Amino acid sequence: MRLRMTDTREQRMEYLLEATGENTKSKALDRAAEFYLQMRGDTVAVPNGAFVELMEKAE
Repeated sequence: MRLRMTDTREQRMEYLLEATGENTKSKALDRAAEFYLQMRGDTVAVPNGAFVELMEKAE
C-alpha cells in the first residue's frame, strides 16, 4: 500500500510512532488501528467497543 504523504501526514506519522513506541510505520499503523477498533466497536471484529462505557464513567 502506498500513501501520498503530505507534510501534515508526515508529522502525524512521527507523532504516531512516538505515541505507539513502534519503530516502523506499518507497526504503528497496526497498533493505532487495533486501538481504534477496540475503542469504537460497532464492527464485525469488535461488536462492543469501550468508548461509550468509558465516557459514561468519566461523566
